[in-house]
Amino acid sequence: MTTTTHTLPAAQHAWEATFDHDEEGRPLAPRHHRLLMLDVTGTPTAADADHLETTLRTLEQELPHGPTGMLTCIGWGPGWFEQHTGHRSPVARPAPMARWENPRLESYDACLHLASDNEDILADITDRLFGDGPLDQRERLQLTDLRTGFVGRGLPAARRPDAAIPDRAPLMLGFHSGLRGNQAPEDSITITTGPLTGGTTMHVSYIDLDTDSWYEQDPDTRSAQMYSPHISADQAERLADDAKSDADTLPATAAAHGRVGHAQATGRARLGGVPRINRRDFATLDHGTPGTHFVSLQRTMEDFNATRAVMNAGDAPTHHARIGVRRRNGINAFMEVRSRATFAVPPRRDRAYPLLTARD
Repeated sequence: MTTTTHTLPAAQHAWEATFDHDEEGRPLAPRHHRLLMLDVTGTPTAADADHLETTLRTLEQELPHGPTGMLTCIGWGPGWFEQHTGHRSPVARPAPMARWENPRLESYDACLHLASDNEDILADITDRLFGDGPLDQRERLQLTDLRTGFVGRGLPAARRPDAAIPDRAPLMLGFHSGLRGNQAPEDSITITTGPLTGGTTMHVSYIDLDTDSWYEQDPDTRSAQMYSPHISADQAERLADDAKSDADTLPATAAAHGRVGHAQATGRARLGGVPRINRRDFATLDHGTPGTHFVSLQRTMEDFNATRAVMNAGDAPTHHARIGVRRRNGINAFMEVRSRATFAVPPRRDRAYPLLTARD
């Protein structure tokens, strides 16, 4: 079954209606992902924009919209807006988000997120976009970096059989990322005013994970670190709905248990109990080491910054002497951020070189 472009959602980031669900009712994201980190060469024209849009439409007409075929979302970095449009960038450049971080702060002109249950489809799309043929984009877009990964039951253990990752785990740290109610709804992350109305913003982090140290902990400790000291490993395995994170009682829980949970800390950023970011993260073995490509969508970058800041739980050490800024503090001690990048995601109608000056 192919897709006609006029039937596709107006928002590029509107993916979730295509997701299937597991036997517990948890949404199932596409199993394979690619991030194509792009830089613009020369000065794109209206003709170049038409070529990129026609190319994306061609792919969309060939493949079903959803995990069985293809999902796409292209965002544009601050440099694109500053150098090629008459508009101020809708997103700020990236910055370190914790005092112990020293990430590479990237300045790619664009990021194309591709997702599918079929890994071969993603490889074929990449080859057609950046290889000889009618869809070739190399005259104006350079594929500067290619990032790959996966999410889904059994994939991390299958891809890294020498590790202690549970057989059923969908991600490197062993837990489900997508639960009912633990994501910002797509409508709430959609921009409602300004030139990118109908779009969103995207923050892309490449994070190394110390899975060896993580799995040296017993299962209940891992559950406590991921969710809350009140969540056991058995409870975590059965979670289908948003985990009770005890965010509102973090000081008392930390004082009683000498530990803070990751979900517990990030829960304090919610507004009216609703998360502010929509995560499209996936596991990776790029460069031969376990990690996460953390793709976060939100209405404004402030929503990401606020969520990431409270995840640090910088106040936690004041509640118990055994808690440090990283020690016994969520997953802080098990992750190192390699890089950060920021992008603005236009609505589908404007996704090809948005706000291009040459088009005026």
